[in-house]
Parts: sequence; C-alpha cells; structure tokens
Amino acid sequence: MPELRVDVSDLKSESSNLIKELAIFLEEKANVKVEAIANEIIVKGEEAISKNCLRALLKDFLQKAGVKGRVKKGRREGTDLMIAKSKGKPILCGKDGLWKVELEQRLQKGDEIVLLALGDVKYEVLSYLNRRKDIEILKLETRYMKRREKGTGLKAVVKRKTSKHQTSLINLKLKSSQK
Repeated sequence: MPELRVDVSDLKSESSNLIKELAIFLEEKANVKVEAIANEIIVKGEEAISKNCLRALLKDFLQKAGVKGRVKKGRREGTDLMIAKSKGKPILCGKDGLWKVELEQRLQKGDEIVLLALGDVKYEVLSYLNRRKDIEILKLETRYMKRREKGTGLKAVVKRKTSKHQTSLINLKLKSSQK
C-alpha cells in the first residue's frame, strides 16, 4: 500500500483540532486512509496518490482553514511534504526606532516575528533584544549584503517568552490529561 508522509509540526501551535480536521478533509477528498502520529500525517491509499495532488489538497485545506502558510518539500528523511506556517511580513529596523512600536504590537499576538537590520542599526536591535527578558531569540543570522558597501545585515527571528506561571499551568494540564 503506497504511502506519503506530511510533516505538520507547525500546525500544532495553531489548534489541537486542526490536524484532526486535516485528516478528515484528506479522507473525504482523496479517498485515502490517514493516520496522525506525533508531528506527522501518513496518507495511505489503494492507488498511489501523487505528491502534486496531495500538495494541492493541502494548499486548499490551508486556505479554507484560514492558516497562512505553504506546502514545501519535506526536510527530514522519510517525509515527502511539509506544511510551513508563514511568519508574516518582516520588520525592517531603521534609525528612527519605529520598528519597536510595530514589534510590540506583533508580540501581543504571540507569533514569530522576523527583524531585519543593516548598518549600525543592527547593534541597536541586538542590545534592545538583549535587554528585553520577555523576548526569546529563536534564530539569529548575519551575512554580507549583495552590495558590499552596505556591510553586513542582521536577521533575527523572535517571539514572546511564555512566563514560568503559564508554563507551570500548561504542565499541570498535561499531567492531569495523562491520568
């Protein structure tokens, strides 16, 4: 029985029912059996379903569910496709400091945010992020820009840290649901 594997780890943060809804959607539309295991969905069918057909169905589901994201080739060995949730429009950090206001507004939503900075502004961004204890830096990259006279650029992916109180409440809920 041919099978395809789809990495849905990015959808876990959206909603717990979203993966179940995706499984039901695929079973109805593609006439296949779907298993949800941890961060993966395994699609099994009597006849082989093509990756392109599955990709189109996944894109259709994301659009109907209102999730901003895309379907890509799987990164890990054994996964055929992967759903990657969009991080939204990046914030370009300038000398005027207006990026701090936009960062605060987007941190309230709890999403991952991409910050881009050039020149001396990158040092201001790094010091600001370092001072803020409620912001977690997920990824930090520097590289030379295509035009060398612009110097190096900074790309930082950040999100709001969950407080210890929230983390302990989540752990209590998990332990009570396991019993």
